[in-house]
Amino acid sequence: MEVFDVLFIMVLCFATLLSTMLMRGKVLVGSGSGGGMAYTFSPWTFLLTFLGLGAYLAVVIPRSNRELGEIVESLYGEKRPEPQIKEPLEPATAEAAK
Repeated sequence: MEVFDVLFIMVLCFATLLSTMLMRGKVLVGSGSGGGMAYTFSPWTFLLTFLGLGAYLAVVIPRSNRELGEIVESLYGEKRPEPQIKEPLEPATAEAAK
């Protein structure tokens, strides 16, 4: 089911991006006719996006590795021996309660 969810979202993203690219830029902004959509590259926006993504990954990756290590240790880690009870506890009798 997770594979279907991921593929469905990817197809929706692809369809949205493709349909936007195929439309004419002037029609999207509302004036004039013809002409394609103009894509511009801004180094500052790219750098800001790249730094934001880097900061996000710098926080998420170590945290994920630590939490994954805790899960693996709890599932596959060394089992601690349970304490052995040497003598069974005797039930309380009426004479012992006095």
